[in-house]
Amino acid sequence: MDITIYTDNKTVTSNFAISELTTYLFKLFAKKVVEIDNVQADLVLSVIPDNKETDCISIRLANGQGTIVGNSDIALLIGVYRLLNEFGVVFTRPGRQNEVVPTLDGAVWEAKVISVDEVASYKHRGVCIEGADSYENVSDFIDWLPKIRMNSFFIQFENPYSFLKRWYEHEFNPYQEKEPFNQEIAQKMSDRLDKELAKRGLRHHRVGHGWTGEVLGYSSKYGWESGLTLPKEKEHLVAQLDGKRELYNTAPILTSLCFSNSEVSQKMVELIVSYAKERPDVDYLHVWLSDARNNICECEDCQKDIPADQYIRILNELDVALEAENLETKICFLLYHELLFAPKYEILKNPNRFTMMFAPITRTFEKSYADVNYEGGIPQAKSYIRNKMVLPNSLEENLSYLFSWKKMFQGDSFVYDYPLGRAHYGDFGYMKISKTIYRDVQFLEQLQLNGYISCQELRAGFPHNFPNYVMGQMLWNKEQVYEDLKTHYFSALYGKNWPEAVSYLETLSRYSSCDHFNAIGERQNAILGVEYAVSRNLADNMLPVIEKNIVENCGIQRHEWRQLAYHREYIVKMSTALALLASGNLQEAQRKWRDVLDYIRNHEMHFQQNLDVYRVIEVAKNYAGFTL
Repeated sequence: MDITIYTDNKTVTSNFAISELTTYLFKLFAKKVVEIDNVQADLVLSVIPDNKETDCISIRLANGQGTIVGNSDIALLIGVYRLLNEFGVVFTRPGRQNEVVPTLDGAVWEAKVISVDEVASYKHRGVCIEGADSYENVSDFIDWLPKIRMNSFFIQFENPYSFLKRWYEHEFNPYQEKEPFNQEIAQKMSDRLDKELAKRGLRHHRVGHGWTGEVLGYSSKYGWESGLTLPKEKEHLVAQLDGKRELYNTAPILTSLCFSNSEVSQKMVELIVSYAKERPDVDYLHVWLSDARNNICECEDCQKDIPADQYIRILNELDVALEAENLETKICFLLYHELLFAPKYEILKNPNRFTMMFAPITRTFEKSYADVNYEGGIPQAKSYIRNKMVLPNSLEENLSYLFSWKKMFQGDSFVYDYPLGRAHYGDFGYMKISKTIYRDVQFLEQLQLNGYISCQELRAGFPHNFPNYVMGQMLWNKEQVYEDLKTHYFSALYGKNWPEAVSYLETLSRYSSCDHFNAIGERQNAILGVEYAVSRNLADNMLPVIEKNIVENCGIQRHEWRQLAYHREYIVKMSTALALLASGNLQEAQRKWRDVLDYIRNHEMHFQQNLDVYRVIEVAKNYAGFTL
């Protein structure tokens, strides 16, 4: 017998929600879903807005009839996936081929009683694109976000050209042939991705760095483009450093401006307002300064202010200009590099326009925000010294800057964090980083932060995607128990023998270091040298367990044990190289690093979705201490 469905909320997202129910209910029960124009349908989908800032859902089902209600489009879609979870569907990774969907008797639908009322713990729950990505990598990740109860996606710059280019030109992987790619192709892909965001009702974040380059006439579409020369007629707009005004390291995105020059602020405000008018689909427009530190203008007029005071003045000018155009676009402002230092004098005059984004990019991930001694462990925020910035690794110093900003801004805010941007490559089992994410998210409320956007590689699933799964689940409900999440996820991923896999992964995490791979601490560390050797032995000894489970499993679980086999060989090679590096045997470490390079380049297509080969090489080169 068919399942009838009705919605009085005819939007792109509600239509998509119906199509998702059509797909999954047929997979689950071999039942067709038929949309009718009658409130007496078996399932009624509704969006009922309220005054809550966070997403909330209500689901009722009994005797094969029920309702799914959300207070927003994205909440309704999350409600649909939440219903499917009740029938055993687990969305383990991006990509529909990675979903666990049981086959059930139709009687289960009739017998199931569901009563769910949930309000998200946090307003902001999302991910920002990084790394090297194919179009499919990005679209699959966007598709996955509401399935793990996330509500936001952030595409840096005007379009994701930089991230797509790295993949299609196969930067750092000479074993792959370059594919046709240019700005026109990137824009077409970007337009399609925008439609995927809109289809799901996801909150759309955009741009970030790049406005400084735009003032100089360079499009942010090209991201970290370098090798350029500044025209003479624009030199007066850029920061003066050591008496010179030029592009910083030949890259517009890294170049700071002369913010005491009124022409700079006027031009920047005009560009941002024009963009906001053209892109009403962007919910949160990010207005950041340059992506480099210690390049702040040293001219006489700029030296009268610290960067944050100049920044706030520009944001206030921007707010006035947006008001004049009747634009309600939210503006995200950034605590990052020199802007970690709070303003001395300026305040935001219309705080409702703005969302504050705390970005502790160099923080340790060996500790959680929950581990900090808040009674006596937070130092007083340091005073700003122009172009002498040393980024802090400790959570305590990073938080001192946040608390200083909080004295002048009590409005909407979230943390823009980086657990899957670099540090995760040092956690061989991805279990330590998962626990840190769990405890961080649980603690955000005490920091008076309204959520979390993860700046990360989208291909961060080697060996699994539990870190992102934990992130999504905890941002939705911060009261969940870690052990319950672990059991639910890994039993779906690896089948009945999942404890064998998890025990191995947790031990790998214990004998590896997020911080060491991420350039925190000395490159030579005798203890770590021994621990990396232990990791290698663990991986060696895991081979017969993996082989046995590949034989005994089928379907998704068999595929996942095979992924673990690739990962095991990767760990053998990587831990060998890192053990030598930590022990001070640099020449031999570089030789063994060549084995890692050869392996991941040769096998990239076997784990393309899960390991970002471009990014692990870039991080190993720029942070861990290896060379190409």
